[in-house]
Amino acid sequence: MTPSKLRPVHVFCTAVGLVGAVLLGVLVLLAPPSVHAFTGLAFLALAASVILGELFPLELPRRSGDGEVTVSTMFSFALVLGVGLLPALAAQLTASIVQDVAARKPLWQVGFNIGQYTLSLGAAAGVVHLILGHTLLTGHSLGAVELLAVMAAAAAFFSTNLLLVARATTLYVGTPYLDALRTDLGFGMSVSAVLLCLAPVLVTVLDASPVLFPLLYVPLLGVYAGGRQSVRTAKAEHMATHDSLTELPNRRWFRDAVNRAVTGRSLRNAGLLLIDLNRFKEVNDTLGHHHGDNVLRQLGPRIRAAFGEEDFVARLGGDEFAVFMPGADAASVEAAVDRLQDAVSAPVFADGISIEMDASVGLAWYPFHGGDVDTLLERADVAMYRAKTTQCQLVTYRPEDDYHSPMRVAMASDLRRGIEENQLVLHYQPQLDLALGVPVAAEGLVRWNHPQKGLVPPAEFIEVAEHAGLIKDLTYKVMELGLKDLREWQAAGRDLSLSLNISVRSLLDRHFPREVQRLLALHGVSGHALTLELTESSLMADPAMAKKAMNELSELGVSFAIDDFGTGYSSLAYLADLPVRELKIDRSFVMAMNTDSRNRIIVHSTIELARNLGLRTVAEGIEDVETFDRVRDLGCELAQGYYMSRPLPFNELERWWVASTTPVDAKLAAERRGGGVQQPVTRPAIA
Repeated sequence: MTPSKLRPVHVFCTAVGLVGAVLLGVLVLLAPPSVHAFTGLAFLALAASVILGELFPLELPRRSGDGEVTVSTMFSFALVLGVGLLPALAAQLTASIVQDVAARKPLWQVGFNIGQYTLSLGAAAGVVHLILGHTLLTGHSLGAVELLAVMAAAAAFFSTNLLLVARATTLYVGTPYLDALRTDLGFGMSVSAVLLCLAPVLVTVLDASPVLFPLLYVPLLGVYAGGRQSVRTAKAEHMATHDSLTELPNRRWFRDAVNRAVTGRSLRNAGLLLIDLNRFKEVNDTLGHHHGDNVLRQLGPRIRAAFGEEDFVARLGGDEFAVFMPGADAASVEAAVDRLQDAVSAPVFADGISIEMDASVGLAWYPFHGGDVDTLLERADVAMYRAKTTQCQLVTYRPEDDYHSPMRVAMASDLRRGIEENQLVLHYQPQLDLALGVPVAAEGLVRWNHPQKGLVPPAEFIEVAEHAGLIKDLTYKVMELGLKDLREWQAAGRDLSLSLNISVRSLLDRHFPREVQRLLALHGVSGHALTLELTESSLMADPAMAKKAMNELSELGVSFAIDDFGTGYSSLAYLADLPVRELKIDRSFVMAMNTDSRNRIIVHSTIELARNLGLRTVAEGIEDVETFDRVRDLGCELAQGYYMSRPLPFNELERWWVASTTPVDAKLAAERRGGGVQQPVTRPAIA
């Protein structure tokens, strides 16, 4: 979020206002009107009507929900035809300014209305002057030529007004200009044709029998009353099926519309998209929910405009939207998602702040992923969650990602039982101090000793635990196991520290620091011997809450390491702001550094960054002596990987420790004298 700058809509509206003001000044200087033009009965009757028409617009039901029609232009156009341009402008601009001030519109909108009325009425008057050379209340009858002039002038007024208003609206909302023109053209032509073509009737009545002029209000009053009643009825129906904030259809409408589509016989295939705005919670938390509503109000029309007229677009709630695309294929969906990302990434403004968003989109195909709206929504939600976790813009549903599947439900049930029945075990991978050549720490890695499946790796059940709400219990069980083993090591005289991974949910749990303190006290372990590993993305989920929890844990002596450093997309500012002690260079960079110079540069730069910030580095994924030598030469403090040892159960780690008393430098020298790399440094002790 950045402070807002001068927006294109402000520039455009100000320019239109200035052009209109200049034109008005030129007209007054070149052809000042006579006093009689402002005192005649025709002017007084029409000018009063202009003001009334501006203050009391007609309300007509419209598909878009915006059914206000200002009838003041009918009377000001009649003034152009019957009296002249300047009297018409005097009446219309006075009415517009009065209404804008009463509505407390900003100056740039007031200026735009002055400009667009001046230009529109000026275009109409110019056509009348070119064709007729006179007004209709100067003793000239209304014949075929006059009728042609009226129609041409009405077309000039309508076209100028439509082009200017549509451009201002699209710049303000952020929707495509041509789409807005197509949307407004039909409604505008039907309404404007009626109103503008009534203008010569008004002129004729005032010329022939002014006493009949008040009777013209009777049908207008009937339309006004009937329109208000129709709009009230339409609004009630609209509110039942539409979201009041974005004016998009709501969840109820979407479900009904999609169900009708999938139960019809003509639909062969379709795509259902579930759209979730990224970082929207940050907007609400930082600026407040009223500004978050303003952001959604601006984004709603943009999201609608990114898809075709035949697509069903709805807001399901919060920052979640859904789109059903009948007959779509992969190419059309991808093109629509590209338009969507362009639409939501364009800045929106709230409280003087420019906000740029993006979206995560999940896709489910009908009928391949589901034959009804509920199944499609459920599976699109699975894909959308995957898009968020992988930071992809669009992800298609895959059964293996589905946490609602019977297999995943059964696994969650088994895992809950496994936690309760102590089926979790820890394997430890040592970390060597590269300067001393001795192990100084171990990372605890959880395994699930399943009664039927055997040892299950964490990749197969951690996400299940996240979705099933088991991650907190799992984390506490892992900490309990790790601290118990750490206490045994310390009792045996081993001066070690323990590293454990924790999830974002644990970090954001306000009870977590207190529970860690309880476990440390229970097992008689100092917090200085414990390092908690976090990913960059977990820190960015809620930076304020994360900082609070980390500061509380730091007071207990607990250290923090950033795991998989370099693979996230967050700002590095957190390294200076949070109590982080250690960076773990992701294995993908370390393992490729001998064959790819770019990865070698990344590793070197990370080590230098950590050194300059007073942090230590751990190189993960070391699998050969060449990599071991290289990270040590680059100044890395700790090393971890299969070259030293694979993750080992507690008892096997004890045996490995006994075999690791010889300094690493001596072992490396022995290996090199023997002609190349023999066995990893630690493996002979456990083979």
